[in-house]
Amino acid sequence: MTESVDVSVSLSPEGPHVWATTRASLAYIRDTAQISRGDGDLLDPLIFTAILDANMVPVNRDPELQVLYGGAEISAPDDLRRPVSINAVAQSLRLPFETVRRRVSGLVRRGSCIVDPRGVVVPNAAVTSPAYGAIQRARYDRARGFYQTLTAAGVLPANGSADTRAPTAQPLIRAANRALSAYMLRACNDLIPLTDDALSSLILLDLTLENTAALSTADLPAWAADPARFARPIRIAALSKSLRFSPETTRRHLLGLEAAGFCRRVDEGLVALAPSPVWPELARLMAANLANVHRLFAALRQLEVLAAWDTPDATWPAAVVA
Repeated sequence: MTESVDVSVSLSPEGPHVWATTRASLAYIRDTAQISRGDGDLLDPLIFTAILDANMVPVNRDPELQVLYGGAEISAPDDLRRPVSINAVAQSLRLPFETVRRRVSGLVRRGSCIVDPRGVVVPNAAVTSPAYGAIQRARYDRARGFYQTLTAAGVLPANGSADTRAPTAQPLIRAANRALSAYMLRACNDLIPLTDDALSSLILLDLTLENTAALSTADLPAWAADPARFARPIRIAALSKSLRFSPETTRRHLLGLEAAGFCRRVDEGLVALAPSPVWPELARLMAANLANVHRLFAALRQLEVLAAWDTPDATWPAAVVA
């Protein structure tokens, strides 16, 4: 049985902000992963994002290129994209090399990547289609909701919670997505090692969100100390539907999570747990996430994205994502 853990003071002095940020971040990560996958699975978009993030390093390091290739209509040309090795992608995502190699081969067959002796590249053509533009806009809009949630909770620094500058004529959707992808990859780099499996970590994330959906932020430390008492259990069928996984896939990963002490079956369903030895690492990750969130929104503020989000009723024609 998992021992109760006193977490109410483990994250002082920013405890309330850490809990509010963690909850909002987990929901944002889950929703963005679902947006990115479309009708496919979750690993391909994750690998695709890691490749594209590495390809775009030359653009991200140059403020002028960031803006030039930051809008929805123009993406960086192929000669600015830096190839990355499959091994580097596998290591960055903590995934087996063979899994990434196999997935990259599938992406190549679908025209989403090209491979040459220098490495893997997501070409310009793969990120300028209307379908990809729609995904980018959906991620941009979800990030705006993330920003609004954190602003309402008082999590963001005063100079990042409102921007009085006029926004750019058109939103820098691509530049914003590059910043958002960097945050998502840092989050995955922290979450995957908890279970040593990307899908298991996502299932645990969703289970945690479902268990705590009815709790206030102030109740979260009590839930963490005694999840079996305060959590709202969920059935495998309901969790599978939320994740858009098959019940068999969900059940297989849950068995592994249960064996590792990360969940428990009760009469009403499943409850997420955190084994006592893991809590110091979880506390560290939660505090690190708060810093990463501040870093993300500082980058978005620099791109004047927050100015756009702070402008009431700011809208742009759908054509900007075509």
